[in-house]
Amino acid sequence: MGTLGRWFVFLTLFLCIYGSAHFYVLIKVRRALYLEGVGYVFLLVVLAFLMFAPIQARILSAQGYPYFALLMSWIGYVWMGFIFLLICLFIPIDLYHLAINGLRWLFDTDWTDWLLSRRQGLAIAGFGALALMIYGAVAAYYVRVEHLTLSSDKIPASIERIRIAQISDLHLGPMLYPGRLDPLLAALRKAQPDILVSTGDLIDGPIGDEEEIASTLKSLPAPMGKFAVTGNHEYYVGLEHATRFTQAAGFQMLNAQSVLVNNLVTIAGIEDAAGQTHGQNGEAALIGSLSADKFTVLLKHRPVVSDSAKGRIDLQLSGHTHQGQIFPFVFLIKIFYPVAEGLTPLGKDGHLYLSRGTGTWGPPVRVWAPPEVTIIDLVPAKGK
Repeated sequence: MGTLGRWFVFLTLFLCIYGSAHFYVLIKVRRALYLEGVGYVFLLVVLAFLMFAPIQARILSAQGYPYFALLMSWIGYVWMGFIFLLICLFIPIDLYHLAINGLRWLFDTDWTDWLLSRRQGLAIAGFGALALMIYGAVAAYYVRVEHLTLSSDKIPASIERIRIAQISDLHLGPMLYPGRLDPLLAALRKAQPDILVSTGDLIDGPIGDEEEIASTLKSLPAPMGKFAVTGNHEYYVGLEHATRFTQAAGFQMLNAQSVLVNNLVTIAGIEDAAGQTHGQNGEAALIGSLSADKFTVLLKHRPVVSDSAKGRIDLQLSGHTHQGQIFPFVFLIKIFYPVAEGLTPLGKDGHLYLSRGTGTWGPPVRVWAPPEVTIIDLVPAKGK
């Protein structure tokens, strides 16, 4: 399927799912406020405007109206987060009413006083969603540092440790506001990693002061090198643009390639499946070319472990899932990716580490899925 075909499928699914969410909210608000005539039409127009705002942002950006595109992005994505949370609160209220009505019918008892009015339900869901949006915005700003240590007999005893810092899913784009990167930059400078890696979705759209941000990322110390792979969003924003920015930020792009760093550790990388350049055959060929004597780190955006990697890769670093980003979407993510986040053993000595992601896609909020930068210390096996 070509690029145009994939975009058509994406837009169709987006409009069906997102449109259904807006229809549900339309019914709830209309019934709660008893809207008819002009009031109902006004609500319909506002919801349609908010629903199409993200698409309008893309169109305006492509037509050369960056400020209007930025405004539409913020309107559309903030609303997207709010409506998702609103529906997540509406549903349990509806289930509660369904349960009370079922008990009324079963026991033939008048439990009307236990029911919420439509306006009460709207108020509870609305204020609850607003409170969670504020909490999620604060949570998205403060990046947590996750620290893990892995020992291996492939790490020379003469080395105290090799420190790798992983960022993932930063999604730099129009939703990046001044100061947003400060906690991340501070955490990376404090950790003083030997190697810095990005496991995809570093960039997600037009960035204000792009050269300055790239220069800031490039200035981060990583004496053994910085390496990156593509995520799916690098292809959405344009691979040429994404590659140029990533390289300007000081990262070496690994596209079915590997680098032996200081004769100590191998960093290998495979492009995201959205690129479809090498695919599984390219990954198998890459892994087959690696030395089994060196500790090997595979950078792969999606947390899918290929058969060729099992028993050959010591550590796969991935992202993509954001741990759902907004609870309870983590349960939906687990349908496609059973490991939502953290460290998972792979065979005898290998591991997969799945980052929760460092930034946000779309809504600039995280609800019970805090962002992270991961610090991995590779140390010699004890007794070696």
